[in-house]
Amino acid sequence: MKKGVIEGFYGIPWSFEEKMSMIGFLSEIGMDQYIYAPKDDPYHNQKWRVPYPAEELEKIRASADLSREKKLEFTWAIHPGQNPFDFGDYDKEISKIFAKYRQMMGAGVRSFGLCLDDIDKNIAYEKRFDHLKLIRDLADFVEKETGNGLYFVHPWYNDAWIDQNGYEYEGLLKDIKNLKVMWTGSQVVDPINHKSNQDFFKRTGKKPYIWFNWPVNDYRPDKIFLESFEFYDSREINFDGFYLNPMNQAEASKIAIYQANEYLKNPLAYRPEDAFRKAVDFLEPKASGDLIKIAPSFYGSLVYQRTVAKQFTEDMEIKKAFEEKNKEKLKILLEDKISAIENYRTNYANEDLYREIKPFIESLENLAKAVLAKLDGNKSQAQKAYEKAKNIEIQVLGENGLEKIRVKTSGILEEIYEKN
Repeated sequence: MKKGVIEGFYGIPWSFEEKMSMIGFLSEIGMDQYIYAPKDDPYHNQKWRVPYPAEELEKIRASADLSREKKLEFTWAIHPGQNPFDFGDYDKEISKIFAKYRQMMGAGVRSFGLCLDDIDKNIAYEKRFDHLKLIRDLADFVEKETGNGLYFVHPWYNDAWIDQNGYEYEGLLKDIKNLKVMWTGSQVVDPINHKSNQDFFKRTGKKPYIWFNWPVNDYRPDKIFLESFEFYDSREINFDGFYLNPMNQAEASKIAIYQANEYLKNPLAYRPEDAFRKAVDFLEPKASGDLIKIAPSFYGSLVYQRTVAKQFTEDMEIKKAFEEKNKEKLKILLEDKISAIENYRTNYANEDLYREIKPFIESLENLAKAVLAKLDGNKSQAQKAYEKAKNIEIQVLGENGLEKIRVKTSGILEEIYEKN
């Protein structure tokens, strides 16, 4: 089974340094693949017909070289769907993809993907036989040039979207032996769904390559997710590949990636609490205890929300104290949270991780202080701290370019502040 990450999110792509760091991290923990498919790399998506300029090509070359050195498969994917492939000029258009793949081969890439996700499904169905020809031709080209199969994301890549047209489209893929089809499960953002994977296999004769949309936060860019990995309904592995789609925050994503890898190594022996602690210890050994206390305020992904049976929930001890009207216990827990943030700020060793989560923990610190002040009856101090918490911003890539948005943290503390 292949396992790794797919840099497949919307928003600001990772920097070159972040990509190289991730490749090294994946190798260190025993993962073996990095799929390059950031939606907002124009040469992957909107400008797919245009060759990479020399400076960007050298970054691809360095990534491929490091991956080979670290014994990782570096996969480069193209997305000719949002600036649509013109099937009326098929030979000219596919020659552009061949040229792009050859440019990547010249930079040392030997593994390739084709992404046709997030496109108009009615048009995809209408042109399903044209799609089939394109997929076959690209898969055959890749196999001839590299000996490898083609990774493919089709327009109906989860159960919630697939309909009769989608089933018919999917059925066309069944006999393409050199094709590795990716699948997200019962929904776009979903826990690992054993039945969905089994049904996929029954329909296609292929085990899926799971595109796991966690801890990705492009749909909630004002949040980060530092969750405990327990997002599965079976400990049986019934897929041939597993790739986490991470957050825009590369270093913070490693906490999730580490845990998922622990599960994949030995699902039967996997224990979420142990895996989370090991992940944090690995990434922040000097302040792991403090970060572990901070993390429960950063639950909120759709995967977390859609996992019915889970051991860990957002700020669960704080929520319990509030529901039990145990004011003294609640104050102690809030003081402990604030102290953990202060200690982490003083003792951290992982500079990249701290930089990524700093705005979020500053907002959390002020929110906790606001709740604490309100519990003590100091409404003026509470309001000032709350306003500080709500006015901390980060930069993201929006529809009209770079913009600033306000960050969000614990929904539980928000609720307590409003109700108290």
